[in-house]
Amino acid sequence: MDTLNFPTKRNLLLARQRLALARKGYDLLDKKRQVLISELAVVQGQANQTWEDLHQALHIAHEALHIAQVEMGRDRVRQVSQGIPKHTAAEVLFRSIMGTELPLISNNVKIDVQAVYYNLSTTTVSLDEAVMAWNKAKDIIISWAAIENSVNRLNLHIKKTQKRANALGNITIPMYEARIKYIQERLEERERDELARLKLVKGASSSALTYPQDDLKFHWR
Repeated sequence: MDTLNFPTKRNLLLARQRLALARKGYDLLDKKRQVLISELAVVQGQANQTWEDLHQALHIAHEALHIAQVEMGRDRVRQVSQGIPKHTAAEVLFRSIMGTELPLISNNVKIDVQAVYYNLSTTTVSLDEAVMAWNKAKDIIISWAAIENSVNRLNLHIKKTQKRANALGNITIPMYEARIKYIQERLEERERDELARLKLVKGASSSALTYPQDDLKFHWR
C-alpha cells in the first residue's frame, strides 16, 4: 500500500498541495493548447495562401519556360540552364510560441538577383523572363516549406499538450481528489472514535468517584 494513502494529517496536506499543483498545471496546459490552436489557424491560413501563390508562380514559370524553349530550342535552353547555380542562399531563424520552435526564412541574406550566368547575346528575353519566374517560384517554395514545417510542429505540440492535459484531468486530479476524500473520511472517523472513547472514559471516572450514602456513615459503638 502506498504510504501516502495512510490517513494522516501530513498526507492530507501533501495531497491538497499536489492537487492544487495538478489543477494549476492543467489550467496552464489548457491555455497553452488554446494559444497553439490560435497560432495554427493563422499559420494554416498563410499556408493556404502560399500554396495558391506557388501554384500561380509555377504556372507562370512553366509558361515562360515553354516560350523560351520555342524561341531558342530545348537543347539550347537545357545547355544554358547548366550554368545557372542550383543552390539558394537562405538563413533559417526560429521563433518560439509557448515553447514550440517555428522556422522563419530570414530576408537579411543578400542575393544578387541581377547576376547573369549566361551570354545575353545568344539568348532571348523570354529566357530572362523564365529565369526570373523560376527564381520567384523557388523563393515561394522555400517559404511554403517553412510554413508547412510550422504547421506540422504546431499539430505535434497540440497533440502532446492535449495528451498531458488529459492525463492530468482524467487520472492525476481524480486520484488526488479520491485520496483527499479517503483520508478526510478516515480522520473524521478516527476523531469520532476518539471522542466516543473520551466520553466513555469520562463517564467511568465519574462513576468511580460517586459513593453510596451508606458508605459515608460512621457507626459508633
